[in-house]
Amino acid sequence: MRTKLCIMTAYADETLALLNVLGQDVGGSVDWNSRLQFEGVDGNKQWVVMQSGMGKVCAASMCQMIIDTYQADTFFEFGFAGGLVDTLNIGDIVVITGVSEHDVPNRSEIQREQETWRERLFQASASSISKFATTLSTNPNVTITKSAVICGDMDIYNREVRDRIAIESGAVAVNWESSAIVDVCALNNVKYVGIRIISDLCIEEDSGPIPEERVERLHKSTTAYVNALMDFNKC
Repeated sequence: MRTKLCIMTAYADETLALLNVLGQDVGGSVDWNSRLQFEGVDGNKQWVVMQSGMGKVCAASMCQMIIDTYQADTFFEFGFAGGLVDTLNIGDIVVITGVSEHDVPNRSEIQREQETWRERLFQASASSISKFATTLSTNPNVTITKSAVICGDMDIYNREVRDRIAIESGAVAVNWESSAIVDVCALNNVKYVGIRIISDLCIEEDSGPIPEERVERLHKSTTAYVNALMDFNKC
């Protein structure tokens, strides 16, 4: 009996990084920001990589579809992120232990409720997150940080803005989708294990496409992630 692994990404660079490690040459068939699905088999594992498209709405709807279609009891998020602190390097892996919003709801009761269900989700997922982080940390080729991330529909490429957000939020990395995914998992009582690989440091010099010289570091970290995921889900 095969174990199905469902992994969600947001856009092409993330999807291609995973498919490359999984040995799938899909060439130019991965659109940059579309909803796509790829399936394959590796030994006794049947994997599904789904690309949601960028942003919270796309991520939330794809997350719900995966939960409904595959009756997943644990949701795996994979992607890249901008690093908010100088202690992170390109290729470092952030294991997500909390999420916050760059723009919080303007009604305090909504924000409190949101924070409560997120806290409950991470408490329920703590054992899975810890187990996955431990499995991942056995790989000597990667550096692991367990921390919160902050999310918003914006890119940050300004050192002063970056530093201010890091201090105010306590987050070490920023991305667009994780908070929405966490909220959907919380509403469905599905455990969450999310990681983000640092692809830039939120400074002006890092804006634009990912430079070729960084691809190898991202590849090593993606390989470590896939290997840890396979071990994590052993029958």
